[in-house]
Amino acid sequence: MKKILLSLLLVSVSACSGVSMIKPERKLAEKVDTTKLYKPAFVTKMNQIKDKFRQGKADAALKELSAMKEEGLNPSERATRKNLIGVINFSKKNYEQSAKNFEEALALSKEDPGLEAQVYLNLGSSYYKMNQNEKALATLSMADFHNLQDAEAKKYHQLYALLSQQLGKKEQGLSSLIRSLEDKKSIADLKSEARLAQIEEMFGKLSATEKVRLLEDFDSEKNLVVPYLAYKEAETAFKNGDKDKVTDYTSWIEKRYGNNSEIMEMVKTLGVRTENDNVKIDLRYIGIALPLSGDRKSLGERALNGIDVALEELSADPSKKYRVEMKDTQGSAAAGAFAVKDLIEQNNVAAVIGGLVPTSATKEYLEAKKHGVLFISLSPVYLPKEEKNHLLIEVPASIESQVNHLFSPKMISKLGSKPALIYPQTELGEAYANEFWRRSRKMNMDVTGLISYDKNATDFRDPVKNLLGIKFTREREEEAAIVNDIANLEKNKSIKRLQNLQPQIDFDWVFVPGLPREVVQILPNFNYFDAFNMNFIGVPSWRSELMLNEGYRSGNVYFLDEQLPTTETPFSQKFTAKFGKQPKIVETISYDAVKIISNVVEGDSSMNSRQDLDIALAKKNSIQGESGLWKLDEDIWMKDMATFKIKRDGVDAL
Repeated sequence: MKKILLSLLLVSVSACSGVSMIKPERKLAEKVDTTKLYKPAFVTKMNQIKDKFRQGKADAALKELSAMKEEGLNPSERATRKNLIGVINFSKKNYEQSAKNFEEALALSKEDPGLEAQVYLNLGSSYYKMNQNEKALATLSMADFHNLQDAEAKKYHQLYALLSQQLGKKEQGLSSLIRSLEDKKSIADLKSEARLAQIEEMFGKLSATEKVRLLEDFDSEKNLVVPYLAYKEAETAFKNGDKDKVTDYTSWIEKRYGNNSEIMEMVKTLGVRTENDNVKIDLRYIGIALPLSGDRKSLGERALNGIDVALEELSADPSKKYRVEMKDTQGSAAAGAFAVKDLIEQNNVAAVIGGLVPTSATKEYLEAKKHGVLFISLSPVYLPKEEKNHLLIEVPASIESQVNHLFSPKMISKLGSKPALIYPQTELGEAYANEFWRRSRKMNMDVTGLISYDKNATDFRDPVKNLLGIKFTREREEEAAIVNDIANLEKNKSIKRLQNLQPQIDFDWVFVPGLPREVVQILPNFNYFDAFNMNFIGVPSWRSELMLNEGYRSGNVYFLDEQLPTTETPFSQKFTAKFGKQPKIVETISYDAVKIISNVVEGDSSMNSRQDLDIALAKKNSIQGESGLWKLDEDIWMKDMATFKIKRDGVDAL
């Protein structure tokens, strides 16, 4: 974390608050008419000098500033001039000189609260660069950060947090870290920040009194981190069975953040789960929502065959008698959601198995979520990570499970830390892209390319050219001219050039969550544009005959999938004996869904309510199923994955 903050500061402070274009009308906490402090001619002149500085002409800018006469300038204008001289010296790493410039500017900046706050930030940054940390923190403490513009305030809080932690002032550091995320407007943006984990860890170490005091200190600030931390405290209280504490925290959130729909939806869901302590249930009563009529009837029947084998196994123990209630979804997402609602409200089942296809899985899960009921989905649920929790178990590997494995230390050490993504413009492609981006931001990894493509296209050269940086010839005009000159001098005119510009490969690997029929048309374009021996990573659907026949030709081609058993399993033996054929994926995941429920239910004989089951799942570390192992991570279930490489003679597990 220290390294991350340092890198942010080194970039931002050098281009710092003082270098922004002068705007006489600015956001200020104090009621000050700053338009009267600066003459139009002065503003124009300063902005011209700043433009030169931004163009890399620091010496020329400094020369013009030094030549400016101070006669006729008011204190704020003189302070602005001194501040910019300091910023330029800071950029040239003349920190002692920049500190002197900022000190002189500070003495003249009192009339403009915004400028004064900027100078304090710049002066504190100079002291920090000179390793005078105590002096730097004391200087920052004198600034009113409310008078800083949003980008400047973010830099201020980052530096203040870093210095506070280095000097052992933990509560001050935590407050500044929280404020450094005040620009986050959604839970997804908030959770994608690496600093949030540090905030949660530091907040968790405070006493109950300190936590309350810290949250109330932010009463007047609409910072999304604050209700999020309060919600996490309420959720912890729920897991500990402290209903009064849950009410205290949720009531506090409702009073102060009732207009935030995301936070209120989380509070509402927690409220439903809290009330479930009054809902007594038979934990061995399972609801099943499958298409038993319509176009997907055959799929539903195959799923029932897998469930049937699982129930026969469980019935071998008379003391553990399971019963099921089935509802026909008719292959419709709307009918599926209604079936789930009926199973919960009318039949009072403990858990629901459903979501045989992605189009129905999302709606069925959201209905179960409203009631705080465990939902076992037979296909991935295409929702953002923050809309899922431990009451959803996706039997096939979820998008989060795949991307989690993709960014695991083992994979990063093998492939490198600079990923790129090329994805289809579909609901599935967007879901992969969102989770890929969220995970990379959280890990502070540099995504060097993020390109989408039309799944209906027949020519994929443009998205590949975009990724390789060879489509925008205007930006590389000089290089193109040189290459063309060389081409004109070539003696062998019969050689046809595929392109003029060489690819710019600034990434280590490319993730392509596309279907095999798209991928076999996309990957060859990299060789076509002279990008050879690339590392490509794909999704479970790449375990197909088409990819196995064509994939190895395009470079190092890998895909993520579950580790398949190498020998016949007890389930496959029983299924074959009963139905006279080998089980396929639908039968296997349906069997697994029942086994997962039984593994959870049989783990604690004292459970007798929905809330008991909810809390037991939240506290459980892992669940072993027929098709793999799930681990609870950030309150969602991640399935263990494996990596495979496509070779000329087949597939190798890494």
